[in-house]
Amino acid sequence: MLATAGHDNHAFGALQGWRLNGAQERRVAFSHGEQRYEVLLRHDGDGFVLGSGDDACHARARLLGSRLAANLGGKQLHATLVRHGLQRVLFAGDERLAVDYVDPYAFADAGVHGETHLKAPMPGRVVALLAECGQAIAKGEPLLILEAMKMEHTIAAPADGKVLAFYFAAGEQVSDGDELVDFEAD
Repeated sequence: MLATAGHDNHAFGALQGWRLNGAQERRVAFSHGEQRYEVLLRHDGDGFVLGSGDDACHARARLLGSRLAANLGGKQLHATLVRHGLQRVLFAGDERLAVDYVDPYAFADAGVHGETHLKAPMPGRVVALLAECGQAIAKGEPLLILEAMKMEHTIAAPADGKVLAFYFAAGEQVSDGDELVDFEAD
């Protein structure tokens, strides 16, 4: 007979964190200014083991609304947790700690600086070259048209700058990842 939610002594009765053939593990990252902190959370029966670098401690926490009650390595903590976008602010007594959650799936636009090689996003055929080498180009202006899967894809300038060279002529076939344009940003 399978255990029900009321039977805490059986793995199927307490499914939070339970995994077949191992413990649930999850890495989370936070930043504070220029500093980045990674924490490994591993479910451990009655709580979690928190690990950061060579340090680790056992933790049990309960979050009710914004109120946090936690036991971190035998030390009790009562605090208020406020979430605003990716920022997490923890208020404990008269202390305040603000960190930013690092979303592992977020796109980070690093910007374009210096020389840039623009690559083919998929295999296809160069249909047209729309800029001249050495010509001043504004961000977003089309540089070339690539035909792939019966659709035309425009490769545009990622920043203000100029085209140094085209690596393929109109009508030539390109493979996925081939460098198409040598572009220099201003």
